[in-house]
Amino acid sequence: MIAFKPDMMDALTELVGLGIGRAADVLNSMLDSHIGLSVPSVRLVQGAELVEVLSRDGGNALSAVQMRYSGSMKGSVELIFTAGEAGKLVDCIMGEEIVQTEEGLDALRSGTLCEVGNIVINAIMGTLSNVLKLHLSYTVPSYIEGNARLLVDEAGIVEGHVVLLAETEFTVETKSIQGQIAIFFSPVSYELLHAAVREFADIPA
Repeated sequence: MIAFKPDMMDALTELVGLGIGRAADVLNSMLDSHIGLSVPSVRLVQGAELVEVLSRDGGNALSAVQMRYSGSMKGSVELIFTAGEAGKLVDCIMGEEIVQTEEGLDALRSGTLCEVGNIVINAIMGTLSNVLKLHLSYTVPSYIEGNARLLVDEAGIVEGHVVLLAETEFTVETKSIQGQIAIFFSPVSYELLHAAVREFADIPA
């Protein structure tokens, strides 16, 4: 794949961080609990490597919210948690007593995570599209549970795909919840992203 120069990677990390900040503002306006969001790291990996990356910690029990995008670029985005971290986030948002006693726990869990995922993904992709002058449209988010291979297959990964993988930390009161945002790019979409970030960062080709 075409490499991102360090300055370009810094610019891409800045944009993802800006999107995360916007997501935090929206979540805090909707929920009683204050939610902090941060992105400790952003990196690019080959699509073929993602199963191994996701399998290192809880890869057989993952919860994800997926949204597909199309327009100037085409691909999908997933907000991914281990099952344990997903449960912690739902507990923090809905309250442990409600989660433990409410009927329809699966629907409550998937609905809560879809709402959070919708906000986070839209904030990040909206920031990228607005700043980089890309025109994107999105599908309704869907909830997926399964192993790393299932999540990668659901994203439609084929040879040559590239993934922007952002480590994400949700902080609710005293609890820290770890997740990952994976943005999947086809080879053509990745080249468009590379060119758009280079122009944004004003870096010569």
